[in-house]
Amino acid sequence: MPLIEISEVARYQGARCIFASVNLSVPERARIGVVGRNGEGKTTLLRVIAGELEPDSGKVHTASGVRQGYLSQGLPDYTSTVFEEAMAGKPEVLQAAAKMRELEIQMAASDGGDTEALLKEYAKAQSRFEALNGYHLEHEVAAVLAGLGLREETWPLMARDLSGGQKVRLNLAKLLVSQPDALLLDEPTNHLDIGGVEWLESYLSRYPGALVIVSHDRRFLDILVDRIWEVEDGKVTAYRGSYSAFLQQKQEILKRQAQQYAEQQELIKRTQEFIRKWKANARRSGQARSREKMLERLKPVGKPKQHATLKLKLTAGRTSGREVLLLEGFSKGFDRMLFSGIDLLVLRGERIALVGPNGCGKTTFLKCLVGQQPYDGFVKWGAGVRKAYYAQDFAFESPERTVLDEVMGLGVPMAEARDVLGRFLFSGDVVKKRIGNLSGGEQSRLALVRLVLSDANVLLLDEPTNHLDLPSRKALEDALADFEGTIIFASHDRYFIDRIATKLLWFEDGSVTVFEGNYSAFRKSRAMEETSEEAPEPKLKIDSPKPGSGPEVSSGQVSLARQISELDAQVQALESEIAELEAQEQELASVLADPDTYSGPGDIPVKEWGQLRAKLAELYGNWETLMKLREQLDEKI
Repeated sequence: MPLIEISEVARYQGARCIFASVNLSVPERARIGVVGRNGEGKTTLLRVIAGELEPDSGKVHTASGVRQGYLSQGLPDYTSTVFEEAMAGKPEVLQAAAKMRELEIQMAASDGGDTEALLKEYAKAQSRFEALNGYHLEHEVAAVLAGLGLREETWPLMARDLSGGQKVRLNLAKLLVSQPDALLLDEPTNHLDIGGVEWLESYLSRYPGALVIVSHDRRFLDILVDRIWEVEDGKVTAYRGSYSAFLQQKQEILKRQAQQYAEQQELIKRTQEFIRKWKANARRSGQARSREKMLERLKPVGKPKQHATLKLKLTAGRTSGREVLLLEGFSKGFDRMLFSGIDLLVLRGERIALVGPNGCGKTTFLKCLVGQQPYDGFVKWGAGVRKAYYAQDFAFESPERTVLDEVMGLGVPMAEARDVLGRFLFSGDVVKKRIGNLSGGEQSRLALVRLVLSDANVLLLDEPTNHLDLPSRKALEDALADFEGTIIFASHDRYFIDRIATKLLWFEDGSVTVFEGNYSAFRKSRAMEETSEEAPEPKLKIDSPKPGSGPEVSSGQVSLARQISELDAQVQALESEIAELEAQEQELASVLADPDTYSGPGDIPVKEWGQLRAKLAELYGNWETLMKLREQLDEKI
């Protein structure tokens, strides 16, 4: 039986239909991702399911005894400490504990006459507390708070004094502690760093209840969900599979619809021509009338709707020098050191991702580079460098200006400014909106307009995918992938980092580690290091021959020899691949070391070099694993 049934549900905003005729269900242990463009109604759908909004028609039925938990983006008025608020996620445990304390006070004050009755009542209360796993609640709360990035020093603080992002994480922590039967999560990865997102993925993958998740994080959806609800054009359509599978299905559906539409239009055209030609002909007028009736009965195939998409192209303007940025002893600290002693040379064409937990200094690093904050050490920008900075707080100097005035203020004539804004989905009267009244997504797109018009050859980007919906994120990725300049960016979007980065700066505990490659290669490298340091050596299962048993001993030896032969073949193939890639890497390194590379008109292969080195790091790790297995086999001989 489904936990939640949604029957013929509709919701309107004035005369606009947000969605109608929605018929869906949430089964036990469902894993559902809700996607759609900004403003299509994803949050509205979750609020209707959660009972925060009444549907204008239809019904949402929650099965008897089923508890829902809804994570909204709103912030409640907290009255307790951080830890107490998280503990309040299990009110029944707190009530049982309060009952035990009350009985303890009564027993201490008792004159002995009612001690036996109080002891029986206390035993009953204690049994309930144990049944609710009350003795483990504090440990559970501590694990959830730490996993979501709320450090132990914040736990005794009053929750009302937290930042907005910390309060959203506390909301999520409280909800996870409560363990409802159905979790409805609206953008749960907002305000989480990469570590927090990966912890939440791991936690939710083991969650015993149902999940309905609104998210713009593609990897998060791919890992967690097995069906998609798409909110689009007043409808909610269900698809089976992950987000990536949904994209493929949607593309095939649109392709098939376009083909069917074209075929039907051709059929209609031919039929109308036949009717016009033969309607007045005595012999064939009957056929003409028959085809008229056929057209009347024809169920029209809708033309696939072409949604307006972000049209983004980043031009690097003039070419910078080979050495874009030199850092020596680059350091910054406040009450604690964020990063220190960074020595780094950034070459033209490199794409460097700043990655690490919240508060580690990524934003400060970028602000120091653009001169918005003081720092220690030496910073030298190269010849011909023209920088553009995209701040995650947008930092518009005049929020009272209109969108059109902002672009015209950059020296763009009105007609051209309207054309540019149209490519960024600002049309009609929207261009007259004041910047201060724009949504987060609209401000993000306006900040991208400024970036495009800068003609910069070095882009410094702080969380550029925040507030963008999935289609807009893809448009930004495509533009950055084609950008011919240099990029230094901070992001917690793993898909985005993998697509763009050729090098990582990993910020952790005041130190910065440089890694050649993207995030997936970095995580694989870290996992291998942790395995080699902490885990026991891998054991290869080999059938040992039994003593005194001739044929079986012979069989075991043959099996061992075969495994050694197969392993040697794998090692040889891997060494050949490594040798080939090493040759390519040396060739690219020679190209990068040649000064003529940077004066000519051709592309500089920095990105290809970074990807090649990441692939080599992966193959070296595989080779080490195979060699360890080979050693184990040698010991059996």
